[in-house]
Amino acid sequence: MTADNWTYCQNWHTRTPQPIGPIYASGLYEGSYRRIPWHGNIEPEHIPAGVCSECGQRFSDGIQIAVVERPAKEFCSNLHYLVWWKREHPDEEAPMSGGIFEH
Repeated sequence: MTADNWTYCQNWHTRTPQPIGPIYASGLYEGSYRRIPWHGNIEPEHIPAGVCSECGQRFSDGIQIAVVERPAKEFCSNLHYLVWWKREHPDEEAPMSGGIFEH
């Protein structure tokens, strides 16, 4: 379910009806909140536990994203979700995710 106060796009502060760039949701709280981009029209969901699709580690409190005709992907951290997202969206940028791709 979309959380109205935690869902943004790059032009959230304007009255422009079309989003610019990806839509962002609030990621996991890791000392602070980081915005993470949706996977197209699919919103990342918080899940209580799982196994990370990036590192294979079990986690409590993670992120899950539905993918078409495959099992959902699970992530232990915002960083691992963003690494996967960038592979899936190589021509897109996520500037509201805190510069994760500048490293």
